[in-house]
Amino acid sequence: MAAPKIGRYEFEIDAYLTDFRGKATLPMIGGFMLQAATKHAEERGFGYSDMTSKDRVWVLSRMAIEVFEYPKNDTVMVIKTWVANVNRMFTERYFSFEDETGREIGFAKSLWASIDLITRRPTNVLELEGLVDYIDQEKVCPIEGMTKIPQLKDNYEPASGFTVKYSDVDINKHLNSMKYIEHFVDVFDIDMFREKEIRRIEINYVSEGRYGTNIEILKREEADSVFIMEMRDEATNICSTRITWE
Repeated sequence: MAAPKIGRYEFEIDAYLTDFRGKATLPMIGGFMLQAATKHAEERGFGYSDMTSKDRVWVLSRMAIEVFEYPKNDTVMVIKTWVANVNRMFTERYFSFEDETGREIGFAKSLWASIDLITRRPTNVLELEGLVDYIDQEKVCPIEGMTKIPQLKDNYEPASGFTVKYSDVDINKHLNSMKYIEHFVDVFDIDMFREKEIRRIEINYVSEGRYGTNIEILKREEADSVFIMEMRDEATNICSTRITWE
């Protein structure tokens, strides 16, 4: 029996995973998203083991997350995920977030590329047999799509910096996808989190942050409570984000 197009996964919000307010953090929610995406892909024949057997691997290219209500300690967060579109270069994967009662508390959209493990160059996603069979265009993901994030050329300020170390890297020894978000949100003072919530984050992964690299984070307030930030390795843009607070 074929797996359903939409996968459903439950995650417990334990105390050690929450912030000082007793709420799930944005990086934690992002980590749950990646777990859900990994399980969904593995169960349908295009996960990590299937991809590496073809000398390929999925790479997260862009993402937009909107959270209307952050789950609290000792609750269960339900993440549903599905393939929304597939073309030669990318596949779009969407997510919905629910509480234990089935009430929707957020959504996310993501864009993934497939690269060759040897050459590190993009491969044709349409060559993955069976992937298009799991496209679901009926399930609604009502948030705005992934928009262009302007490059910081002027009127920005140095906000922070770090060296990519052991706990930052993934299996490829590159900066873990959620570590980008963690370092970005850590730029803001804790008082900001007392007064507001991060309602939306868009992130554009431009290049790989490698182990041992010194990363600088730049920031500009684009509008009231809307910030553009970049991670740079000297002159090279590693990653860009737009964070909207409410």
